[in-house]
Amino acid sequence: MRVTLPRNAPLVAALGVTQIIGYGSIYYAFPILAPAVAREFQVGEPLLFGLFSIGLLLGGFAAPVLGGWLDRIGAAQVMTAGSISMALLLTLLAFSPNIHVFGGLTILIEILSFAVLYDAAFAMLAQKRPDDTRKSITRLTLIAGFASTIYWPLSGFLVDAIGWRGAHLFFAATHILCAALHFWTRALPVAVAPTSPVAASPQQPSAAPVMGKAVARRAFQLLAMGFALTGMAISAVTVHLVEILRSLTLGEAAYVAAMVMGPAQVVVRVVDATVWRNRHPLFVAILSAGAILAAVLLLLLPGPASLIAFAFAAILGAGAGLSSIVRGAVPVALFGASGLGLRLGRLAAIRSVLGAAAPFLFAWAAAAYSMTWAVCAALVVSVLGLGALLLLHWDLQRIGVVPPLRSKPVRHGMSA
Repeated sequence: MRVTLPRNAPLVAALGVTQIIGYGSIYYAFPILAPAVAREFQVGEPLLFGLFSIGLLLGGFAAPVLGGWLDRIGAAQVMTAGSISMALLLTLLAFSPNIHVFGGLTILIEILSFAVLYDAAFAMLAQKRPDDTRKSITRLTLIAGFASTIYWPLSGFLVDAIGWRGAHLFFAATHILCAALHFWTRALPVAVAPTSPVAASPQQPSAAPVMGKAVARRAFQLLAMGFALTGMAISAVTVHLVEILRSLTLGEAAYVAAMVMGPAQVVVRVVDATVWRNRHPLFVAILSAGAILAAVLLLLLPGPASLIAFAFAAILGAGAGLSSIVRGAVPVALFGASGLGLRLGRLAAIRSVLGAAAPFLFAWAAAAYSMTWAVCAALVVSVLGLGALLLLHWDLQRIGVVPPLRSKPVRHGMSA
């Protein structure tokens, strides 16, 4: 069923709530609750984070399978089942009798997290709002960007008030709410604008330029490489953010500088929703990769340590904030909504494997050589990531799929 496009605020708001809960309870709460868990089970915190990393790594291998399900049975159905699974697993986690059960459940949660987080939500937006996906993704990431702001203090309050087991029971209850919201989205019809080419020709959305199989395959490979390498740099630098800033001899001011990253992510998403809203998503992806490169490069330049630290955190936050948007918007713009779940799953698999390895490799380089060597390695990875995206743009511009980087924004055209 296809109807005239209604306001998409209810769908985006519902997914925004579920993304805040998902990222908050699955990712941001973990380091806050880890000390209490480690004390009760009498294990070191590194073991807990190691289990968490194993889950992330295995989740990357599971992502293509889960992504295929998004396409075959629908994102709303997969997200509903995923939320119910999260509620069950978090409940079991709260009653873990030992570290072995806790570890196994933690790994399983991370493996299944793809089904309830950004990639699944992006697939749902593409399925439900094929003519407005780019704007919907930007608005969703604006809402979900508050997950850390809410869940860091909330997790700290819960662990003090009711313990880590009670906190996980609370999180399990919130995933029941997510399941209800995801189930509600099942009934929403596919909505397109009345003047949209999508409505006129459902078989060939205007957001999916025609590319030959060979061109499309090379485009996907370059996109995967660009996203994975840029994501690897982001993962390495953000995990060690405070350590990097403290290496600039800032002392406790390093924590203040690190706090700039969060607001920068929100601000740049507002800019994307306004200033760059008519730009092709690949243009924004290149800006994101360029920002990550510029942020890392700043660490190697001479100058006032405090100025460099705050500029680094702000630019890094801007690049990371845009990366969340483009990882959903670019595949839709280049390849269309059909088969998006599988594509996002494959992109997530590559990104997860490299992202899981990045913090370890960065820490090893810093310990074996120096922080400067580690930063230089991150710089090389950033350059390669940006280079892959620039090469992709050059390839597609030659055949007219994307506009030149310096072209004026278009009011009506491919914007996913």
